[in-house]
Amino acid sequence: MSLLEGVGHLSWWGFSPSSDLSTYCSHKKEGPLKVLCVGTNDLRHILRLMCSGREVEVYLMETNLELYCRHLLLLSVLLQPSHLMGLQEKTEMYLDLYGNSHVRSASFKFVKNNIPNFIRMVTDEDYLRDILPMVDLSLLKFKERDFMEGIFKFWAASETNEETFPMERLWDSRVRSYLGERYDAGRNVYDMDFSMKLKERASLLDFNESATWRQTGVSFEVRDGVYDTPNRTLCSGIVKMIGGAKRLARGYWGDIVCSPYLAHGIHSTLKEMYEVRNRLNVRTASEVSEFNVMSLIHQINTGRTYDKPPKPDRFTLAAPKEQPATLEEVIEEEEEEEDDDEKIEDGVKDLKIEETKSNRKSKVPVLELNKPHSKLKVKLLPLGTMEQLPKKQNMVNTFDLIYLSNSQVSYFTPELTAILKEDAQVVVENVKYVTPISKELEAGYLPKIKELATKAKCEFTGPSDAMRNEFQLTFHRVE
Repeated sequence: MSLLEGVGHLSWWGFSPSSDLSTYCSHKKEGPLKVLCVGTNDLRHILRLMCSGREVEVYLMETNLELYCRHLLLLSVLLQPSHLMGLQEKTEMYLDLYGNSHVRSASFKFVKNNIPNFIRMVTDEDYLRDILPMVDLSLLKFKERDFMEGIFKFWAASETNEETFPMERLWDSRVRSYLGERYDAGRNVYDMDFSMKLKERASLLDFNESATWRQTGVSFEVRDGVYDTPNRTLCSGIVKMIGGAKRLARGYWGDIVCSPYLAHGIHSTLKEMYEVRNRLNVRTASEVSEFNVMSLIHQINTGRTYDKPPKPDRFTLAAPKEQPATLEEVIEEEEEEEDDDEKIEDGVKDLKIEETKSNRKSKVPVLELNKPHSKLKVKLLPLGTMEQLPKKQNMVNTFDLIYLSNSQVSYFTPELTAILKEDAQVVVENVKYVTPISKELEAGYLPKIKELATKAKCEFTGPSDAMRNEFQLTFHRVE
């Protein structure tokens, strides 16, 4: 069982919890914060930055264009207007598309119906600037945008045509390849991985849901429903030797070991999320993910902190009786309903006008998105441009912080110093939650990163017991 067979050639999610990266730059009080993120694989840190209240400009570089497409899709889900999609539905659809091998038909229909709008985002800069101004694709190459258009068109394939992406068979093939002779004893292997590593480091993880995900690829079953439609957004291609020749093999080449729970489901600021009864967590990682994502979506769309309590835990047989609403709560609820009514009326008017102008013939559904309560801008960088950035004059002495995922630490080079400001921070993702990594590689990870940092004229600032106490390693520029 190799590390690559477990984590995959392309990760669709990160291997650490979401983090507000702006906290590493608390010393910078004035002006916008410029952050370079390399290989984050998802939006988890972006969502935290959107809720930070700070003016942030993020330059984002991923390893595959499929990830950029997913970023646009998931941003479109969480920014849906309330009269089109409620908070609960946005949360469920976000998690469904984010981390499930098979999704509900409603999620698939949302993707398919909006494919023309996603294609227009990458081909029409004016449209993108109008519908999603926080994202800037102007730095991407034209051939990359063309490739992204092809990805979106593949997503739009028929729901019933599973042969083009037979996810169940592809997932099982990956699991069989990874486990080998131990395939029939798969649950015992999952139990060993869970007991030896994950349980100690991620106490909120539940073995049963973790084992179910490793066997089927379905991680978030937030509501009772049928999860039977292949999640085509998890499809990618790699070059393999087939029949003695190099060919592009399309399939599922992502993580089958670590799980999408790591991003939002293993850490919480609420003490009740860590409650244990009869040696079992009262909350599962799926439930924690739901609450955390719902809180982020609420704050991004309203600008207010989500202050409602979590749902009753799984050991609660019946929810407590509701207390009579106070006069203040009744007035607030009525005001919210009036605001929603006004939004619906305005939305319907805008929708009719837009349909009359441009969609009468094509009947393409109009994509409405909220303008987030955020001062964040995201610029997507062309693939493989990290080595070119120090050579560009407009990038010299630019960034207050650089974030490197654990798969992109090779970019921690002396050349990196040129694009860092004085007193800049470099944050490196740890390997704390990478289950298949050997003890030797794990023990040698921090010394290796320190060695790279020294050559790049950066000083290690913590934490001291990095493997067990923290999921990010921080470095400070000393020159």
